[in-house]
Formats: sequence, C-alpha cells, structure tokens
Amino acid sequence: MEKQQMITRHKLAGRLCHWFIVATGLFTFLTGFSFLYQSFQWLGFISGTPQLARVLHPFVGLAMCVALMLMLSRYYGHNKWIKGDFKWLLSVKEVLLQNEDKIPPAGHYNAGQKMLFRMFVVCGLGLIISGFIMWQPYFAPHFSAATVQWAVMCHAVFALIMALGLIVHVWMAAWIEGSITGMLYGKVSRAWLHKHHPLALKEIDENSQETH
Repeated sequence: MEKQQMITRHKLAGRLCHWFIVATGLFTFLTGFSFLYQSFQWLGFISGTPQLARVLHPFVGLAMCVALMLMLSRYYGHNKWIKGDFKWLLSVKEVLLQNEDKIPPAGHYNAGQKMLFRMFVVCGLGLIISGFIMWQPYFAPHFSAATVQWAVMCHAVFALIMALGLIVHVWMAAWIEGSITGMLYGKVSRAWLHKHHPLALKEIDENSQETH
C-alpha cells in the first residue's frame, strides 16, 4: 500500500498553546459554573475545595485568555476573510450533508472556523475586561457596586457564549475525521488537506515550487 504523504498543519508551539487553553478553559468553565449555580457547587472540588476554586479561578482564567490571545495573534493571517468565504457560509447545508463537490474551496480555515475565531476574540476580550472589574479583592473596590454587578452579568454572558462556541468547535473537530489527530500530532495527509482545505494545499504547493 502506498504510504500517504503527510503535511504539517499545526506546529508544536501552536499545539501546546491549544491544549493549554483546553486544560485551563475546562477548569475555569467548571469552577465558574459552580459559582453561578448553587446545585453545582460540587464542581468547585476539582481544585480541592470550593474556596480554593474561587482563589484560583481568576488566575487560571487570565492565563487561559492570555494564551488564547497569543494563539489568535499567531493564526490571525489564516483567519482573514477571503473571496469565497461568504459562498462557503451559504453552503453550510452541503457541508452538513458532506456534499464535498458542492462546497466552495476553503483555505487554511473555512468560513465557519473564521466566524468562531472572531467570536473567541470578542468573548476573550470581554472576559478579561469584566473579569478584572469584578476581581475581589484587587480591582473590584475601585469600581462602583453597579459597575461590578454589570461586570458579573457580562462575564457570565461572555462565558456562556464562549462555552457554546467551544461545543460547536469540538463538534466540528469530531465531525471531520482527522481534525483532532492533526491537532494532536500536527500532521494531516495530503488527501485530507485536498478534501477539506484545497486552497491551503494549493498555497503550500506554490510555495514549494518557488523554493526549488
């Protein structure tokens, strides 16, 4: 059997950053959920005690947001809107039905992934700003009670939107076979890239020809 040609899609630094965000994000979402709903206070025990969860939550959340911003700046170039992205969005039905021949070609990321990218940027900034305003005892005393209350509400809304976006992100990764493996090991097959991101493969081939 002919061995498949493998292509690097995610470098080591990007993968480490991605999985760091996964770990810190899981911790902050679960502990944050335990603060919002009394019946889920037991989730706070993932850090040892609910009291410790309240101490660690803002620090771990800040680490997650910083890593997220680093990752977003790293992948900014691949997430620029290009000609054909709007057509891809209009073809989302064909994407779900996996009618590959009717889906407009995508670059390194498709239009759906680019929309998630923008949502993560907005929510990440919102969580950082609202998180600082409500952070006891360091920053909250510098703001009025009403401002802190608004920050708490906005923080919960941004976290909820980001959680929904993450569910979609995980679902898309699981839906497209090979995506998770690519983020684990960094490489995807040439056939996989041709099927899901043909414009990215075309760019790689053109750059390869220029260097020879």
